[in-house]
Amino acid sequence: MTSFLTTTQQAQGRALLTQFDHLEGFVPGEGSLTPALVMVSEAPGKVEAQVGHPFQGPAGKELDRWLAALGLTRSEVYLTGAVRSRPYQLGPTGLKRDRRPTPAEIAASAPLLDVELQQLPDRLLVPLGNTGLQRLLGPKVKISAVHGQLLTQPIRQWSTADQRFELTTVNYRLFPLYHPSYSRRFKKILPTVNADLAALKQILDSQD
Repeated sequence: MTSFLTTTQQAQGRALLTQFDHLEGFVPGEGSLTPALVMVSEAPGKVEAQVGHPFQGPAGKELDRWLAALGLTRSEVYLTGAVRSRPYQLGPTGLKRDRRPTPAEIAASAPLLDVELQQLPDRLLVPLGNTGLQRLLGPKVKISAVHGQLLTQPIRQWSTADQRFELTTVNYRLFPLYHPSYSRRFKKILPTVNADLAALKQILDSQD
């Protein structure tokens, strides 16, 4: 799979492992450079951190089902995320457990996602879950309120000079979905997810 991130940019991403204590592995964005859509998730999990590719664990199987419903394969989309290394915490027995990335980790990882999305200004963005969504639209936006809706608006990008997020001067099209791991764990949400996928397929089909 191909990535928009150069070797130098990937090295910069890996350097964050020395900046934060509880991150491991590195997973660059990957897929088509002319994708039908761009999926923006939260962060890698255990399996992804080990193999260096996105959505390789149980959530990956659910994602593959989603792509099949959309008439797509992984080679036709671009998979990326808010954070590129696995955020973890140590449990009572010393085992590593996944956790949500911190605002500092998201900010430090932001230039990697920015450089990818700047090269895809006309592509449909599909944020997966709250973390992917809020990385793009801000912390006040909830996936439960906007899932399955086509949005057209600026997104957040990191200003190195001001050390804060700012809105882009151009609009992006977004179609938020619940995260595959959420629908895998909570089966009651599946009818909603399937309806959202059907709506997304209509949008994709209308673009052909």
